[in-house]
Amino acid sequence: MNPVLVILLLIAPVLLTGFTAFGIQIQQTRLRLLLAFSAAYLFAISIMHMLPEAFINQNAKQIGLFIVLGFCLQLIIDTFSTGIEHGHIHLHSHECKEHLPYGIIIGLSLHSFLEGLPVYDPNELDSDKINFQLVLGLAIHNLPITLAFVSLLKEHSTQKTKNYFVLLLFSIMTPLGYLSSYVLQSFGLNNYEVYSHCAYALVIGIFLHISTAILFETSEHHKYNIAKMAAMAGGIVLAYLIS
Repeated sequence: MNPVLVILLLIAPVLLTGFTAFGIQIQQTRLRLLLAFSAAYLFAISIMHMLPEAFINQNAKQIGLFIVLGFCLQLIIDTFSTGIEHGHIHLHSHECKEHLPYGIIIGLSLHSFLEGLPVYDPNELDSDKINFQLVLGLAIHNLPITLAFVSLLKEHSTQKTKNYFVLLLFSIMTPLGYLSSYVLQSFGLNNYEVYSHCAYALVIGIFLHISTAILFETSEHHKYNIAKMAAMAGGIVLAYLIS
């Protein structure tokens, strides 16, 4: 896959969804369905594709450690982002409407940057060394996050230009993670493959945290109706077909 196409696939869904969401009222029911679909996809792709690949010819204990670290790291990031990666939208008080939620922006940006690190995978057979399954997963994953993020931005009495700039910043964080890995490899970082596998395992831990949190929280009282079950099944089927 062409690197330019990868960057477009990571940026375009965020910007298109975000700019559309600025002009419409987002229904929480539809957001939950999209969250359920993306969470099921992330969970399934982590189990069926990413986990087996992470452990091939690798130090199993080290890979397992970084998966756990990724899971715990997302817990720490959640303290800043307030769980917006799960689709949570925490409305703020009147006093908070005078400024942007900088803690959430920083936490979400860090989350997105880390997710982009293993997009460039030296072990991929593709000539451009790009993990297509991960790219697709991130594109789907970022749709409900963008909707939740824009809803939060709209709650703040800030200039539209500033909100658009923050959305643009969020859209480029995952590509920046990918480009960082690409540059490190291009300049011949020592033991790059070890770093790459650790970053890959770290993201698996993040995905497992995000997906399980969404799946458990996607409905009230942990009850799943037919629509949500169908959305989750769709995510699992898609992950199976492209794994």
